[in-house]
Amino acid sequence: MQLGVSRTTIRAALQSLADDGIVSRRRRHGTVVNRHVLRSSMGLNRLVSFRALIEQSGHVPSVDPQVHRAQAAEEDAAEALGLEPGTPCLIVKRLLRAGGDPVIHITDTVALDRLPALGDIVDGDSTFDFLAANGAGVVDHVRAEIVPRVADRTQPRELEVAPGTPYIELRETLFTREHDRIAFSRIAVDDTLVRLSLVRRDL
Repeated sequence: MQLGVSRTTIRAALQSLADDGIVSRRRRHGTVVNRHVLRSSMGLNRLVSFRALIEQSGHVPSVDPQVHRAQAAEEDAAEALGLEPGTPCLIVKRLLRAGGDPVIHITDTVALDRLPALGDIVDGDSTFDFLAANGAGVVDHVRAEIVPRVADRTQPRELEVAPGTPYIELRETLFTREHDRIAFSRIAVDDTLVRLSLVRRDL
């Protein structure tokens, strides 16, 4: 075959895409891409980087230099990670832009005992990259809470939205394949530029 793989492999790949709702397969009609789940949609059953999501939304992505500091975990982060209050953590802040406009601000919390010495911390374009590069673990799955919010004078300052503007906040707990909690992320999204879509189907 042209692709250098067997028909069985291709059938399995197409079935996987169909299971995720990316394509539809109909007998005698072939396989068709479901355009309504592309571009601005992010399947919540897939670990897609926010940089890729910005690209899918038709914008040029960029990431500002990240900022990190050691401090005690905030209460919600400590609870999500199963840590004792006051546990020393690294707080990592990352701002993503869409065509130069601030669109997604991420605050990651990782227990310091999962990371190398502060002077040896390696930056990453995404939370997934950061955790893997610093030996904290490889993310296998994420539990996300979607919270509708309204901007005030202080939050989310980094997105430069006017007070009273609706925005989306994601609160994510990141797990390894062994179900070990390795990070907590609080993510503010200006959904006028990037839309988060949930595709539901009967299983």
